[in-house]
Amino acid sequence: MARRPRNSEAGEGGETAALPAAIRLTAPHGFIEGVHNKGVFHWEAGEVVENPATVALLIKRGAAWEPVT
Repeated sequence: MARRPRNSEAGEGGETAALPAAIRLTAPHGFIEGVHNKGVFHWEAGEVVENPATVALLIKRGAAWEPVT
């Protein structure tokens, strides 16, 4: 079984510094996670997200967003 890569090995270490602190979704976004959490996740248009892990997840999954100043 292969081991899980660390953030520095996966190239994600430098990307998180470039992410905005908060984003506002410009369109509804959602997905079904079938592997880890096995849940349904949904965000409404206009919702402000400030959690860094959630911001990174939404950007990675292609959510439509704008930075919050």
